[in-house]
Formats: sequence, C-alpha cells, structure tokens
Amino acid sequence: MAIDTQAFRLLLAARKTGADFSRTVTFGRQSFYPKPGHATRALARSNVGITPAQIGPVRHCYGETFLKALGAQTVDSIDASGYEGATLVHDLNQPVPSQLHGKYTLVYDGGTTEHVFHYPQTLLSAMQLLAVGGHFVSITAGNNLSGHGFYQISPELFFRVFNPANGFETVAVLLADGRPGGRFYRVADPAVLKERIEFTTSKPFLVAVIARKVAETGALQAAPQQSDYAQAWRGAGAKPPATKLGREARRVLSQLRLWLGRRFYLPWQSRGITALSDEQLYSL
Repeated sequence: MAIDTQAFRLLLAARKTGADFSRTVTFGRQSFYPKPGHATRALARSNVGITPAQIGPVRHCYGETFLKALGAQTVDSIDASGYEGATLVHDLNQPVPSQLHGKYTLVYDGGTTEHVFHYPQTLLSAMQLLAVGGHFVSITAGNNLSGHGFYQISPELFFRVFNPANGFETVAVLLADGRPGGRFYRVADPAVLKERIEFTTSKPFLVAVIARKVAETGALQAAPQQSDYAQAWRGAGAKPPATKLGREARRVLSQLRLWLGRRFYLPWQSRGITALSDEQLYSL
C-alpha cells in the first residue's frame, strides 16, 4: 500500500489523461516513498505543473500531500484496520456502504487489492465508489511476486472487467518494470488481437490500469470470461484449427519467449506488448 516510484509515475500519467483527483479515495492509506531523483525527473518530464516543493519531502510518510498537489480537495482511505490512520475502517472483502456510492472522482489502489481474499468484490466496490466520469487507477502484483499477496493479476482481467457493458472504458493497461524508474509497457486487448498476450520476465513486474467510468450500471453485468474462450464458444472470429506444423511452430516460439524472459529483465516483445518512452507514458 504505497506510492513508490512506479506508482508515482503512474499517477502523474493518470493526471495527464485528465483524471480528476478532486475527491480521491485510496484502498489502504498510502505510504509515500518514491526515489527523490526519479520523482524530480518524473515531475519535469510529465509537465503536470507540479514542483518538487509542492509534494513535500520524499521519505517514508503518507501520500496525501502528493495527492493534493495532483488536485485532491479531499482524500479518504479505506482499510480493514485503523492502525495506519485510515479515514474509513472497512473490510474490503465486504461491499462498501451504499452511502459511499458515486462519491469519488478517483479510486486509487496502490497494491492493496491483491491482499484481499474476495478480489472481485474490491473491483466492484471501486466501480461503485466512482461517480460517472471518475477514474480507477491501480498498480498491483504481476510476474514473479508469488507470496507477496494472495494473487498475481493478468492484464486481461482489467480489459474484461472495465468494459462498456459495465459502464467503463480502459484508458490504458500497462506492465511496469518493478525497479524504481523502470520502463512501462502498454498491453493491447487480447479480444482485439484474438489471441492471448502472455509475457515472461526474470524479475518482478507490476500490472497497472487507468480506467474511466462512462455510465452508471450499478454492478457487474456478467462474470467476465477470458476473451479467447468466449470467441471459441461463440464460434465467431475463432481461428481455424492449427496444423501439426503450426502447433509445433507455436510451441517453439513459446519456449523461445520463456528462455528470453528468464534471462533478461524485459518482457519479450511479442505482438501486443509495446515499450513506452516517458513521453508516451505521459500522453496515454
């Protein structure tokens, strides 16, 4: 539950997309410790109009000052315990109170949801907390973080949940190198490419999303299904059965991606994963 260097950069990118931070709620009270040099460079490169002085000292403290610099007029935090001073003590395994529905312009999950057993409930709560036009911003566990929490998350989950049927659109789904200042990568929607987008890395990677609420639907309209299975069941857009040669070629390519991913720090640049420069990150 922290705004570290990579989360700091993600929040700047969200601000650049037009996210309104005026009424912000965070899942867990957010510690604040981006690397000072990286934070200064990110502020300069993002061109959001915030100076280092506005965010205060970069050290182990809490993130309300930074969130207010991004435009927050109020900042609430939800946690199952009050031990870190959360403003709302509530177990996110349970539905959020109805009086909070539609109250916020931004919901931020900085690494809380993967620690909550009823993970789908946390996403539903985020959707309900937001007013129409509000944004959900999350950065959570991806590759090589088994044991960190209950779950490691696939990028496709965010595409299938934050879609028009549920009153949302995805601004961007991203992979983030876990190192401070590491590169971000944009992930395409597997439903558009009509194939799974898999990646392997030798070190920890994070999965992030920026999603906008465009309509009020009240709840998830249906349990999300992985896109390649949904296409196969419908029989529409499904690929013809692969030949023996085609299956063997795909097996060899899969093994090559695994080999490269285990030996290098970057995800294998397969179709559907695009490395972003800082300029591209701050103009999603």
